[in-house]
Amino acid sequence: TKRRTSASRVMSLSKPEELLAHELSCPICLQLFSDPVVLPCGHNYCLACIRMTADSTDDAPPRCPECRDEYQGVETLKRNFKLCSIIEGYRAAAAAAETRADEPDSAAEAPCSGRETEWDAKSCATHRRPIEYFCSDDMSLMCGVCFSEGRHCNHDVLTLEAAEEEMRRALENRSTVTAKEQGAAEAIGNKLANKAVTVMESMAALVDGIILWDLQYRDCLRLLLEEEKNMRRKSWQVGLDALEVQQQQLVQAQQRATQALSETDTCTFMQRFMQIEPKLREVATGAFPSGVPSKAPLNPKRLQAGLKTQDFRSEMTRHLDSLHILLNPLELTFNLCTAHPNLLVSSDQRTVKYSPVKQTYPDHSERFTSAPQILCTQGFSGGEHVWVVEVGGSSMWSMGVCYKSIPRRGDHSRLGHNSVSWRLQWKNGKLTVCQSSCNVALGEMSHHPLRVEVALDYEAGTLMFHNVRGRREHLHTFRAVFREPLYPAFSMHSHTPESWITLHN
Repeated sequence: TKRRTSASRVMSLSKPEELLAHELSCPICLQLFSDPVVLPCGHNYCLACIRMTADSTDDAPPRCPECRDEYQGVETLKRNFKLCSIIEGYRAAAAAAETRADEPDSAAEAPCSGRETEWDAKSCATHRRPIEYFCSDDMSLMCGVCFSEGRHCNHDVLTLEAAEEEMRRALENRSTVTAKEQGAAEAIGNKLANKAVTVMESMAALVDGIILWDLQYRDCLRLLLEEEKNMRRKSWQVGLDALEVQQQQLVQAQQRATQALSETDTCTFMQRFMQIEPKLREVATGAFPSGVPSKAPLNPKRLQAGLKTQDFRSEMTRHLDSLHILLNPLELTFNLCTAHPNLLVSSDQRTVKYSPVKQTYPDHSERFTSAPQILCTQGFSGGEHVWVVEVGGSSMWSMGVCYKSIPRRGDHSRLGHNSVSWRLQWKNGKLTVCQSSCNVALGEMSHHPLRVEVALDYEAGTLMFHNVRGRREHLHTFRAVFREPLYPAFSMHSHTPESWITLHN
């Protein structure tokens, strides 16, 4: 019975074993491969067998016995190490299977212990044999018997040593990639942390500036009010002194009149009357002093002049605008797909220069081909947005906004020369604005606006330009009803080395 059980198990394995043996046999000698080599066409042969077929040919290049593809020679063939390992494993498994077939079935003879035997992790749980192979397709470990059963036929099967080597190599590669990603993440984190610190410091400086201006304004107002109070006190004191003198004069006149009225002698009374009557008339008809305290309001113009209200408003507006920009950063970049071939864009896509040599930009439907213009990648379909543009000292430029539907070629593609763009231009020492081909000169300026702030309020329909180099100076405000997303737009009109435009957040 024991023999019959073992024999039946071997018979159940005979079919896959025969199939595997066939796959591991040389097509020439029909034996298991011995020192197998692989041809360029992918077929495998024993080295001795393929050398024999190659030596039997004439001067023509040797060919594969199966597919007849030519190859350079036996010396160029490479040994198939993986196939060697598989054959060695197969032979070991076949020998082990034969040995087990001749041995009694220990599982049948052993009495049931009522519990499963604990096997070492290095042994196969099915056949209780040492682990020898690893299947990459199933990601499973197996012994020689598992391999010989053929369940992993056509799978990528490796010896433990080869699998360990590949796993270690893969783990090292992943560890390297992870380390790089970790370094990149740390760099980004440090950059964000530094940026956060910078933003917080800038915010603190702006808030301190606002508080300082507020305190200075309060101190100035307190001093002005104190001066006004002192001036009024002096004025009131003069009036009170004059009123007191007049009151004394009235009292004296009243006393003289009383004395005269008490005189019973007619001649004496008339003489006294003639003496005091002019004084009484003067006192009685005299006006009260003009310095008497009044309820006249403060002079606002005098206060505004002393407080420098306009300067205070400008400075506070500048601080608040800076704080708004800091809390609502805007990352503007130039769109290379729109750049005219004569415009050279920096690697960070924040600076553009005119280049006499045309750039080899790829064709794009959004590229300007007539006017040397470029748009930003970012567009705005709502909200309030502020950005600052810095230009070179000898630059002649145009800047503004436009719809994405602006023409890309022809004279009507120029900024301001259509109904879908609004632009401010500095050219030949003159500042002009243009929209729908309506060009308006803003007059000659004594200095070139080198730093321009552009403020867009989409819902309010305003586009404002300020010169912010030095004292803030309003240049122009467009008013319109915007119906499409707006894109910052720029154009270069000068070719000197100092002709450039840079975007600032």
